[in-house]
Parts: sequence; structure tokens; C-alpha cells
Amino acid sequence: MADEIADPSRRTFLIGMCGAAALAGLGPVLLADDAAAATGIQRKKNGQVVVTVAKVPALRKANGRVMLGNVKGTPVAIVRTGAKTYEALNLRCTHQGVTVGADADGWLCPAHGSQFALDGELERGPALSNLATVRSRWNSRRGTLTVG
Repeated sequence: MADEIADPSRRTFLIGMCGAAALAGLGPVLLADDAAAATGIQRKKNGQVVVTVAKVPALRKANGRVMLGNVKGTPVAIVRTGAKTYEALNLRCTHQGVTVGADADGWLCPAHGSQFALDGELERGPALSNLATVRSRWNSRRGTLTVG
């Protein structure tokens, strides 16, 4: 019987990504695949994720980001793009659908090297288009962003 390579678990992958982010000097990047465990992030039964941005340290300043894990089957991150503006990004590379990871200035596809700016804009291919956005709704009264 041939040796089999076990697929890493989601938890192993997330721990590795946290370590890689720390080594890359990315500052506060929160990986919240189990969103219910993260302060300020709540996963609803319908699959949506509600983020109370004031409670998420990574979103306290412009260019902060938080990776939510899967939202309704799509890997998603939130990026603070301005004083009170946020963008939810689909983290599937537009080249072949591999999940991109955080790098110092934005997002990097580990499969073929496509690079995207923090806001998802394509900087270098082989991808041909920006990262897609994910439907999100800002509630200014509550200070929450609902994703999905």
C-alpha cells in the first residue's frame, strides 16, 4: 500500500497561517474560522457572520483585516478601507480558485503567485481579475458589519 499524505485539518491550517502571519510581521491578523470563538464575531445559524468592529482589534485602524474563514462556503476576509468603510472579500483566487493568504501588503495565492492589494485589486497574475467582493451590510447604529 502506498504511503498516504493526510490532508491537514482546518485547525492545523489556521494555526500555520497564524504563525506565517506573525513571522511575516503582518501585525494583528485575526483568523476566526470558528467565528463564535472570536470576540466581536458571531456566526449566525443562517451562515451569516456579524462582526462588531469596535471589538475586533485588527479592524480598529484603516488597512486592518480579519479573516473570517468560511461564510456560506466561501473563504472571506474583512478589510477596513477607510474611516468607517469596510470591504468583505472572497479569498478564492480568480485564477483557479485556490484560497489566497495574507502577505505583508495584501493577498498572495500560494498556488501560482498571483498578488492582490489589501482591497482585493489585482497587482500581478496569472489571475486576470480582482478578488470578488462578498455581500455585506453596515449597521452604523450598532457598529456591526453583517457578511453573507
